[in-house]
Amino acid sequence: MHTITLYAAAFIVLGWALYAFANAISRRNAKYNPRGLPGPALVPWVGRIHDLPIQYMWLKFKEWADTYGPIYRTKMLGANFIIVSDESIAEEILVKRAKLYSDRPQIRSLFDSKSTFGSMEYLPLMGKNQYWARQRKFTHSYLTEATNARYHGIMEFEAKRWLNNLVNGPDNFGFSLEDMASKVMCQLTWDDHTLSTYLTPSAWGLLTQMSPAGPITNVLTPLWHLPLYLNPWKMAERKRHDDQQAWWMDKLLNTRRLMEKGKQRPCFTRTYLETAEKTSLSGDYEASSVIGMMALVGIFTVAGPLYYFLVSMVHHPEWQTKCQDEVDRVCEGRMPTLADMPNLPTLRACIKETMRWKPNVPTGECVAHECEADDWYRGYFIPKGTRILPLDYAFLRNPTKYPDPETFRPERWLEPGWPTYQEPLTKYPTVKGMTSFGFGQRQCLGQSITQDELVVACGGLMWAFNLRPKVNPVTGQDIEVPLDKSNSLLIVKPDPFLMAFEPRSATRRAEVVEQWKEAETADAEERAAFLREAEAKEVVGLELMSSG
Repeated sequence: MHTITLYAAAFIVLGWALYAFANAISRRNAKYNPRGLPGPALVPWVGRIHDLPIQYMWLKFKEWADTYGPIYRTKMLGANFIIVSDESIAEEILVKRAKLYSDRPQIRSLFDSKSTFGSMEYLPLMGKNQYWARQRKFTHSYLTEATNARYHGIMEFEAKRWLNNLVNGPDNFGFSLEDMASKVMCQLTWDDHTLSTYLTPSAWGLLTQMSPAGPITNVLTPLWHLPLYLNPWKMAERKRHDDQQAWWMDKLLNTRRLMEKGKQRPCFTRTYLETAEKTSLSGDYEASSVIGMMALVGIFTVAGPLYYFLVSMVHHPEWQTKCQDEVDRVCEGRMPTLADMPNLPTLRACIKETMRWKPNVPTGECVAHECEADDWYRGYFIPKGTRILPLDYAFLRNPTKYPDPETFRPERWLEPGWPTYQEPLTKYPTVKGMTSFGFGQRQCLGQSITQDELVVACGGLMWAFNLRPKVNPVTGQDIEVPLDKSNSLLIVKPDPFLMAFEPRSATRRAEVVEQWKEAETADAEERAAFLREAEAKEVVGLELMSSG
């Protein structure tokens, strides 16, 4: 009898504990979870992580949007998410209410990318803190100066190098494509194109680390909190992070050494060192980080669209021909430059339609926005800490704004009658302002550099080559260029594929080779003249010191 009583008491206590726990969870959810929003059924705390695919996650988000509407809620491992698939709603929340919705969540598999007192290295991922505000101002100033100076001819120079590499090694086009984008940023940042051999893998290393499809600790977040000696993911990130930061700092210190000898040509880092006392940055470490991050982002924003431009042209040879005809007419036999951009609307339309048709940030920006305080929107409660994900893949497939959205149709930007048509065609179409670049205070600062580099690189391709499927030497059949295979990082690019770069004629092939030889020779002579002048000034300085 006594045993039965004990069991009964234990059962009552357990029942009461479960009831109290359920009530606590209910009260917590009422306070801390979004209310009123539709969305998929949630497993307690886990949310929907159990059936959300790591690969092509944006397709599942779009599927849920089609079911639950243009704004819905979900939860992943305790984090509240609101997915927005309507561009006007994203504008209302992320632009008109930017003061509340411009923070970033902590990226679990990075060492404190968010707080004021933690990391200051990664501007796009940084919380809305003092570092973020001043680094954003710093970056905007430097990129604006470079844009106004037309990048000192660096884009055209590196495009010529790339075209020559494609003539001599077309099968290595993936490496040379990314290397071109990397060399542009290395020249702008440190005036040294050879640094691209480190910068490119460093960029993809960071992108992999911060993506759900990267380390498992981005999905099973409790694993990140294991002690360091039991945590291979944290040890690997410690090494990646520290190596990258040390490399950035070494480049800044090397620039300073060259400046002291008068042997450093203009670049972002030299500009900083010349004006360091006028900036609000805290010192060399922060400066090396914000400058290095600029260089990394310049690879991401160009490489993905450029890969997909190749895919677009192979699958739509009729538009390739239209671009070639336009380049031939406007440029009269020479490679296009930035100065030709107003007169190349067809080329710009194909670039913009590529970015709409195959967006390389399909989940919307590289990281979600985070709500900084409790808010109400259209009767929906949005608690502090909720992550807002503007689903770019859905925006760019809105059939009202983009009729026939699954089809590559550059004419939507060129012909009156389409919802997206704008005049004048000397200005439009422009990729600047596309939703792919984000919203509000988190909008990408590199929109001009992205558009300008794509116009120069894609214009060079149209001038130099016919882009074709590669032929299987055994079967004689074209090797397919896939349309639906890519990585699943936050910024995507297609899986490796094969294609052919056929010079448009023997004459054009020779022109590609010759123009690179001339550019390379002119650059070498310019650098040599700069060094001779620096050495002469050094000799004069030493003579003055000795005579003094």
